[in-house]
Amino acid sequence: MKHVRLIRHGESAANAGQATLDHSTIPLTPKGFEQAHLVALSFNHPPALIVASPFTRAHSTAMATASVFPHIPFETWPIQEFTYLEPARCTSTTVADRREWVEAYWAKADPGFTDGEGAESFLDFIARAQSFLERLAEHPAQDIVAFSHGQVINAVAWLTERKPLGIDGGAMVDWREYEIANHVPNCGECLLSKDPDEAQWRVSRSAPEEPQMDATWCVPGRAYQIVRDPERLLIEERAEALSLLGYPLLLDDDPAMHAEQRLKETKEARSAIVGELPEHASTEKDRRGR
Repeated sequence: MKHVRLIRHGESAANAGQATLDHSTIPLTPKGFEQAHLVALSFNHPPALIVASPFTRAHSTAMATASVFPHIPFETWPIQEFTYLEPARCTSTTVADRREWVEAYWAKADPGFTDGEGAESFLDFIARAQSFLERLAEHPAQDIVAFSHGQVINAVAWLTERKPLGIDGGAMVDWREYEIANHVPNCGECLLSKDPDEAQWRVSRSAPEEPQMDATWCVPGRAYQIVRDPERLLIEERAEALSLLGYPLLLDDDPAMHAEQRLKETKEARSAIVGELPEHASTEKDRRGR
């Protein structure tokens, strides 16, 4: 059975309401990088292949997972977001600034229409999504993760579920309604599976919510962490033990990510406290500690 995780990029500057210069180079926000890190920690086994869109926001999201699995093949495929508005007129605009142009484009319901230089028609976009599905099917890897964009993920899911006979104005309207109804949040995902004896893909969706940090440990899957990095968790537990004994932890931050630094600074703080005590007090404290 072939399995593919299609994952949308983390929060981008455009998602956060900022004006952006170019559709392909929109960066992630700090929150977007955090979401990418959480996705990277969500794997309970390495994928066989990591694929990414060439657009900066998706590629940056993918790199977080690639850093966890540095020996896994990493490839860039043409699964970039659907750019249906002319890029030149979108320079230095926000999502809100473009809303009227977006509504006008979809109201036209013309799959062959191209808005201007650098823009893509709906026909070309759907053909690209279909090619992506075919490339996935042909690739020998059986466990693939692909970092892409919301509209690409929904184009793949729509083709799989609706199986349109043709791409006309009606199909374009149907896809737009489907895309709105099945919004993919930042770092949300869609799962594809395909039996080797079957021609068709099957699609399922994860819960429609953004990745959340575990309330206790600030990272997903403590059981997974124990398997992946037991030494770091041991250091973390020692740091927490020092905190319970009353020694100050100088970093009010994620213990799983900064355990070694917390322990180091805790020891330094402890040494400073002991050094400030009178000699007889230090001796008495050492005696109690034995």
